[in-house]
Amino acid sequence: MVNYALKKLGYHFAICLIAWFLILKFSPYTGIYAGWFSGFLSACYLLAGWLSYLKSKGTDFGKLLRRKKPPETPYYLRNVAKERKPRQGLNGARHVFDDDLAETAEEQDSLLPPPVRHRATAIAFAINGILLFILSAL
Repeated sequence: MVNYALKKLGYHFAICLIAWFLILKFSPYTGIYAGWFSGFLSACYLLAGWLSYLKSKGTDFGKLLRRKKPPETPYYLRNVAKERKPRQGLNGARHVFDDDLAETAEEQDSLLPPPVRHRATAIAFAINGILLFILSAL
């Protein structure tokens, strides 16, 4: 868990630090724009950390905002005669099957269960938000 959190913290903080430095170097009012940018990112990371912490506890706001599937007609009430049958012939299948294992490989990469992974992400984002808040005062 610590390794996962440190990797996530280092990656995100490095990107934010590079962007902060570029704004500091190339903007006409050096400290104002860089400080505002750092404060804004700090607030965003603290919010992302809070949402990730709530997700680790079982409250997923993204799931509440997603569109729900409309109800479908049950299989036994469908008119089977009008439905097209899948074609398995010379010209190829009408239904394309997704046999790519990339999604499962990504899940197997992280051996942490989802609540622990969300908690580590929340810790990393909170630390990143605090560091960016300190950076905005410079």
